[in-house]
Amino acid sequence: MNLDHLFIVVVALALALLTGHCSGRAVELDADGGSIAAASDAAGSPSSASSLGIRAGESGPRTTRPTFVKITTPPPARVAQIRGTTVELECEIVGSPTPSVQWVHGSGQTADWEDISVNVITEETPTSVARVVSRLVIDRSSRASQTTYTCIGRSAGQLAMASTVVYHIDATGSRLGNFSDLMLLRPLGAGATSPTHTFMNLKNARITLHYKTLFENMGTTVVLPCKAVGRPVPEITWLNEDGNVVGSLQDPRLRTLPTGELIITGLRWTDMGTYTCVAKNAISKDEAETFIYPVRPN
Repeated sequence: MNLDHLFIVVVALALALLTGHCSGRAVELDADGGSIAAASDAAGSPSSASSLGIRAGESGPRTTRPTFVKITTPPPARVAQIRGTTVELECEIVGSPTPSVQWVHGSGQTADWEDISVNVITEETPTSVARVVSRLVIDRSSRASQTTYTCIGRSAGQLAMASTVVYHIDATGSRLGNFSDLMLLRPLGAGATSPTHTFMNLKNARITLHYKTLFENMGTTVVLPCKAVGRPVPEITWLNEDGNVVGSLQDPRLRTLPTGELIITGLRWTDMGTYTCVAKNAISKDEAETFIYPVRPN
C-alpha cells in the first residue's frame, strides 16, 4: 500500500469512527458542513466519536468538524537550477474546506507569469475536504543569483505556507562549487522517456494543479480541476477506473469543460473512485489521479 492509498484509508477510517460501526453506509455530515453525525452501536450507546467533542443542547451526539489547512508535502527549502533549463517545484496541501493554493515569488507577485490562474484554486466547496497538489513550472532564465518561491494555502481564514530558495547556476557536477550541498533540480524533459525538442517554443505537457483526494457531500456539484501547461496547449481528457473516457454520452451528470475541469452533477455514492486526468499535446502527455469519496449529509 502506497502513501496515497494509506492517507485515503486513514481518513476514511477516521470518518467511519464518527459514524459508529462499519455498516456499509456513507459518512454523514450536516448540511452546513459543520458537523458529523455520530452513530450509535447495537446497544444504543453513542460511538467513540463522543470523545472527539460533542455539541451541547442537541438531540443526538455530534462532533464539530474542524476547519484547517496544512502543507503535507512542502517543496524543498533550498535547491539549485541550471540556467536555461525548465524545472518544477511541487507543494501538497490538505484543508477543510478545500483550500486555495497559489505560488508567489520573492516580490509577492504571482509566480506563474504566463497564466496566473494555473496555480490557483478558489474556495467554492465549503463542505469539502481536499488534498491539493500544485506544481510550479519554472522555465524562465533568471539573471539573479537566487529567487524565493512560496507556496501559500488558505482555508476558512487560516494560512499555511512554505518557501523554496532557488539558486541559479551555470554548471553541473564538480563545477557546482559552493552549491554542491544543494539538491539539483532535474530539468523537465531530461528523462529517457521524454524527447529533446529542437525548437525552443515547444514545451512538454505538464499538469500543474489537481486534487489528489476529495471528500464532498452527496447531491452537490463537484468540480475537479486539472490545470496544465505546455506548448502546444495540452488537450485534457478524464478517464474512469475502467480506463474509459468520461463524458456526457455515458452519463449526462459528468462532463469535461474546455478549460479541463471535470463536472459531476448530483454526486452519488456510486461515483466514489479514482478519476484520471490526462493532459496531452503533440510532444508528450502527463497524468494525475483524483480519488473522490462521497459523504452523506443529514
